[in-house]
Amino acid sequence: MTSAVEIEAVSRRFRRCTALRSVTATIPAGTVTALVGSNGAGKTTLLNLVAGLLTPTTGAISLFDNLAPGSLEALGRVAYVAQDGPVSTSRTVGDAVHIARAFNTSFDFDAAVVRLQRLDIDLKQRVSKLSGGQRAQLAITLALARAPELLVLDEPLSSLDPIARRDLLGELMGHCADRGMTIIFSSHVIAELEKIASHLVLIKDGEAVVAGEIDELLDHHRIFTGTGAEAELVRDGHGSVITRALPRTLAPRVIRFHIPPHGNVLLAPATLEDLAYAYLEHAPSGSEEIPK
Repeated sequence: MTSAVEIEAVSRRFRRCTALRSVTATIPAGTVTALVGSNGAGKTTLLNLVAGLLTPTTGAISLFDNLAPGSLEALGRVAYVAQDGPVSTSRTVGDAVHIARAFNTSFDFDAAVVRLQRLDIDLKQRVSKLSGGQRAQLAITLALARAPELLVLDEPLSSLDPIARRDLLGELMGHCADRGMTIIFSSHVIAELEKIASHLVLIKDGEAVVAGEIDELLDHHRIFTGTGAEAELVRDGHGSVITRALPRTLAPRVIRFHIPPHGNVLLAPATLEDLAYAYLEHAPSGSEEIPK
């Protein structure tokens, strides 16, 4: 499988703050990748680097056939919708669409209008009068109308109601399947990510503690209910206990196995939500390898 994004040992510092530390990940072409992490973990910084709005302090990022993010060759193939940058202007929605078409030769004006009409967003309404969710939908519409090969979305679900979130996720899956579009998006709505994403990059304190295909990652993780000491016995040297909280309490604990276990009645399958919360609670040391 070819890659759309290659991230190699990327770090990014801002004066006295290190936002990312040696992040390495591969985003396969034509897939949906979920970027998960707590607030301040470095997700937005990583997306800005992929979009070419920032450059790495160390390491390198390449897009498609070794294109540099932000280069002229990459700009026409990448669309980015920032969490804090939805369209905001005193002009009308229709004006925003016309301006986007003027700056993008591949812009599908008719598709943008049809999508906005379907969302009941009036082209004559001023953008400044739209709700937060409508402004986010306008920004997403303008990005999709460019038919990018790589679509980068920073918290696209945060201002949308549950129905709009469901519809957007379904729409993104359709673009991925029909056009081969590669999509990277960050979100805190982990339960919904499992319905659409095929790959995961989990960031904690600026480090990628998990990166890979979700099905394969879940295959290497199981849930054991018991104490921390009992979980250590169950892993029996063949993996790592990820859940460290309340070590003496009977509780569900995520265990990562080097080789997927089979036929163990003590273990239950893990969900993406189980896996994400466990790693956000406790990140393994850098010496431990994530299963491939």
